[in-house]
Amino acid sequence: MNDRRVLYVSGFVAASVSYIFTALAFTGQFHLDRWIVFAVLFLAVFAGFERFVRWSERFDD
Repeated sequence: MNDRRVLYVSGFVAASVSYIFTALAFTGQFHLDRWIVFAVLFLAVFAGFERFVRWSERFDD
């Protein structure tokens, strides 16, 4: 696995754990469907950011 992918996977894991603990702390319950929506949106933002980074690296050459 390359370094960027490792960072993205660790970022997703950290965000997921943070979401779960926050949901449990404030509501006392965990809803799997809400976590799935959060995960999909989080991964979509990460994918968009990755595309933006690739696009901006084009201009460095």
